[in-house]
Amino acid sequence: MQAPVTVSLAQCDAVLGDVDRNLEAHVRLASQAREQGAGLVVFPELSLTGYGLRDLTHDVAMQRDDRRIARLAEASQALDIVAGWIDESAEHGLFNAAGYFSAGRLLHVHRKVYPVNYGMFEEARYWAAGDQLSAFDTRYGRAGLLVCEDAWHPSTSYLLFADRADVIIVTSCSPARGVEAGDGGPSALRSTRAWDALLRQQSVAFNVYSIYVNRCGVEDGTTFSGNSRVFDPTGEALAALELKPELATLTLDPAPLRRRRAALPMLRDERLDVTLGNLERIARDRFVL
Repeated sequence: MQAPVTVSLAQCDAVLGDVDRNLEAHVRLASQAREQGAGLVVFPELSLTGYGLRDLTHDVAMQRDDRRIARLAEASQALDIVAGWIDESAEHGLFNAAGYFSAGRLLHVHRKVYPVNYGMFEEARYWAAGDQLSAFDTRYGRAGLLVCEDAWHPSTSYLLFADRADVIIVTSCSPARGVEAGDGGPSALRSTRAWDALLRQQSVAFNVYSIYVNRCGVEDGTTFSGNSRVFDPTGEALAALELKPELATLTLDPAPLRRRRAALPMLRDERLDVTLGNLERIARDRFVL
């Protein structure tokens, strides 16, 4: 990291299918984050559109030159913004995307590589899968974006680690699941405990800050659990939100990252040649008929 970054976690709800209304909420919350001293504000997955779109997907999809994307880019003159929407390609493919806006422009877009298609989820029915995983440079350091299910596949975090990310930002629309009698509150949900274990492992294994911003509220009978988190490179939780809408602000310092990487130089010692060679072998063996 080149400099400390003050981050606001914009744990919020969204109005399903109403991009204009959600956009106004983004601009308002970004202004509040700036008043709290933030240089970066992170919104949840599909924050501009809502999650359970189904047949609304085509109606709310936006190409990069859409006026509403331009409005969010304009708002990023004051601070960097991460937000989510349905990204429409020139060929009219539809992707669940997270974008990083900075200095008045859309700096980087990540299309969800792993649309979920099991249990209660049917994302692959409506969205195509992205195929790119890359870190990118910001004014604070090098970052990577993942969208929800992406983080459950270790290869995604590994690739961002290999691409020298300092911070991995995970946006999410994760429902509250695993409610049991005597659990002791929303932070004890099984789904939240699973996310905590995953994000802590990601930070510790790859020597990165992990920023996780999950949606809250109720949509079409589904309750989203909130419980946004930030973990430092040692796995210590720096922020732990609960269920309600909240704008929580904290500062990430490059010094702990530097100390951690000096003590455990995982990236320096990483054998990409070994990884590539064995992936080629596994792919060859797996797909031989």
